[in-house]
Amino acid sequence: MKITIFAQQFNLSTDAIRFYERSGLLKPKRLANGYREFSEVDQQDLKIILALKELDFSIKEINYVLELKRQPTSTQCNNDSTNFLTKKINYIEQKIAFYELSHKLLVKLRTTIEENNYTENQAELFALINQLSNYGLKEI
Repeated sequence: MKITIFAQQFNLSTDAIRFYERSGLLKPKRLANGYREFSEVDQQDLKIILALKELDFSIKEINYVLELKRQPTSTQCNNDSTNFLTKKINYIEQKIAFYELSHKLLVKLRTTIEENNYTENQAELFALINQLSNYGLKEI
């Protein structure tokens, strides 16, 4: 299928599709006239791209996942995939803990404001802020 229909199928602009192609994420076949021809594999890849984007994967990370997908199954590919996913899972777990702590702080702050008792809660609020400032999330 052509780029316009392909983009419409996923509710994307043709510019977004071209960006994914320039980034190496999509690799549609080119016809003799230079038009792109998107296949079912391209559709699968775009579904993966969009899902991983929702999970906050970077373009580089998505590219890596797609490269692994395109390789033949092997022990090395499985090891690489497992290592990458383990690091990503650990990072996401850190983010979850960070957001849980952030949520706790914001709820405490809202309650403090509603109940007008900042003085009584000041130490706890600053302790939570201190914990957040020391969190240091690291991308994989």
